[in-house]
Amino acid sequence: MIDDVRADAREMLLGGDASDGSVLAVGASLATLVAAILTFLFRPVIAVPVLGAFVIVTAVGLVTYQAEVARLLTLVATVLTVLTVTFITIFLFASALPAFLEHGLGLLLIPVQEGQVRWFFWLDAVLPAGETYWNPSGGAYSLVPAIWATVMVTLISAAIAGPLGLFGALFIAEVASDGMREIIKPGVEVLAGIPSIVYGFIGFQVLNSFVQRSFLDDGASFLIAGIVVGVMALPTVVSVGEDALSSVPDSMGDGSVAMGATKWQTMKSISIPAAFSGISAGVILGLGRAIGETMAVAAIMAAGVGLADPLYDFFDASATLTSLIAVNYGSASASTIDVLFVAGVMLFVIVAGMSVVSQYIERRMQEKLKGQA
Repeated sequence: MIDDVRADAREMLLGGDASDGSVLAVGASLATLVAAILTFLFRPVIAVPVLGAFVIVTAVGLVTYQAEVARLLTLVATVLTVLTVTFITIFLFASALPAFLEHGLGLLLIPVQEGQVRWFFWLDAVLPAGETYWNPSGGAYSLVPAIWATVMVTLISAAIAGPLGLFGALFIAEVASDGMREIIKPGVEVLAGIPSIVYGFIGFQVLNSFVQRSFLDDGASFLIAGIVVGVMALPTVVSVGEDALSSVPDSMGDGSVAMGATKWQTMKSISIPAAFSGISAGVILGLGRAIGETMAVAAIMAAGVGLADPLYDFFDASATLTSLIAVNYGSASASTIDVLFVAGVMLFVIVAGMSVVSQYIERRMQEKLKGQA
């Protein structure tokens, strides 16, 4: 059994027919890498020279035994990626554990108003209630207002990024000429590179003034934040959706047109169903950005941790989970930091769940397109 494990490890690192020289090159590169990691952890002062030795040894190995050393680098990159995600996850949950143990359901405390528990989707029967729901000095750390603010902003942004992103992707992939596509596609992708704080500042200066004049509203709101975040998510939805639509075989659309279908009927009945998994992935990625957006939301409505009254009032304002972390972590006490890690865990679980849903939709659509049940 040990021999089998050794053979599998050799196959993974060196391939099937490795020479003695390639074994030496890979071994030297791996040894210097391990030494660089250990010195970084225990003797950071000498980590840079050891890392330089790894770079030199690896560069020489790439020149002399390119295939074997490249295989090692891809393996190392994969392992480091998995370990990084694993360590981040462990650290996040371990840091949030004290707050879970100390406050329990108090982290989901429902606010009361005028002596009455506010109706909150029938959860008032199982969750605690209190008049003070966010007061770090008094030990009250309810995250319900921040959770609801995140939901409001995400729903508004989804209502903008979803339909507009789909139609934009359809136009680029199915309607626009080649010359127009070469102009529009890079322009859309450039929008994704604009810093989020710029979006937030523009939203606060332009949309905030417009809402105040047109709707007689006092200030920033979920509506403004949702519009800004929706515009920020648009490039992701359009780009991923366009890639998915462009990957649909031309023969499928040509067959539809040959049977007398119009261009719109072909897009509606052929292109969109065939590319639905990629389109849904783009929408979910866009929503993931909406949920995790920090600086734009913080620039628009960073202050205040309150619950909208009524709950559907999108002209109200409150900190989301991300802006709550951004605004409070600099001056927070140790107990508040633990609660902010709980907010981070919630965001982590939500985004991970969206990723699982995206993969499930993609698998179901692949089965449907293949004619499986």
